[in-house]
Amino acid sequence: MSDVHMLLDDPALTRRSPGEEFALAHARHGPGARVELRASISDLFPPAKRRPRFTVRHLLRKAVVDADETVVFTERAENTKPDDAAPEWEFEVGAATVRTQTVSASVPVPAEILADPAALAAFVDYRLLVRLGTAENDVLLNGNGPIRGLLRTPGLRHRPSAPEDRGSAARALLATAALCEWYGGSADGIVLHPDDWWPLVEDGAFLERLAAQGVKVSRTRMVPPGTALVGDFTAAATLLDRRSSVIRLDGGALVAEIREGLAVHLPGHFVLAALPGRA
Repeated sequence: MSDVHMLLDDPALTRRSPGEEFALAHARHGPGARVELRASISDLFPPAKRRPRFTVRHLLRKAVVDADETVVFTERAENTKPDDAAPEWEFEVGAATVRTQTVSASVPVPAEILADPAALAAFVDYRLLVRLGTAENDVLLNGNGPIRGLLRTPGLRHRPSAPEDRGSAARALLATAALCEWYGGSADGIVLHPDDWWPLVEDGAFLERLAAQGVKVSRTRMVPPGTALVGDFTAAATLLDRRSSVIRLDGGALVAEIREGLAVHLPGHFVLAALPGRA
């Protein structure tokens, strides 16, 4: 069979991994095998089970949708005054239609791997899925298609490095978290470049204190080094998840695809901060 389409009914993938599902299909049907999964496979990178690492997806509230267009609420703060005690009382409330898009990643696969089902399953789970997670981080932060990334969202606020930071990235992050509350938010997520995340490990207590306050920290190369995106990710944005993933072969490459959208309800709850004191 040259064009095989499989739709599997194990949404949580409790019986087999994405790689095992594809390896089974490939063993049965060869290079035309195509597996559809009712799951978001970017959540299923195996090493994440033993070394937890938040992606941008993990910071966002999620809503499962069954259509490619969804109407969502929006609130904007253009008319607030600097001395308002509660600026959110003056927000302009409206609605917007958000469209989903396909996020994809690919990796060349050697013929020797395709010939070995066990090796093929591991290759999908450990090499293809990690590339998909990187692609998803990039789209959610920098996308300019149907998904407009958080760093490109109109209304995103900015905080330059300030004298009170006194060369400390930790102080800058805490001050930025406080700024998120000016519009009624409560910072629960931070996105950092690895160059800025790892120095914070030197003072492990700082990251632990953030976690104790319910703040998740994601590190990714898709945010510029020397900056941090701080926000109320739970209240301000929603990942619209079609729960639809595809794994397929395209010539000599494996391709993984997921379909999702991003609704930003409260752009003012996100602040991009400049970090001081980088080596």
